[in-house]
Amino acid sequence: MFKRIFNSVKKILEPVGKVISAIVNFILLSVVYFIGIGLTSLIAKMFGKHFLELKPKKASNWIEHKTAKEPIEKYYRMF
Repeated sequence: MFKRIFNSVKKILEPVGKVISAIVNFILLSVVYFIGIGLTSLIAKMFGKHFLELKPKKASNWIEHKTAKEPIEKYYRMF
């Protein structure tokens, strides 16, 4: 008798418990995210720190190379 009552109550309350745990997890993770990421972002902005350097430092990534005409004999045995 008690076993049947307990099983029926368990079937009713199990989905309710899952919904409550999903809501609590969402709230806790949101708080941790905003405290962790938000505070880090604010502190980084106060000190002018940029974690991702997205702007290129130069207009081009090519390296200037001096080209000079060498005698043709030098090119025969390069290695």
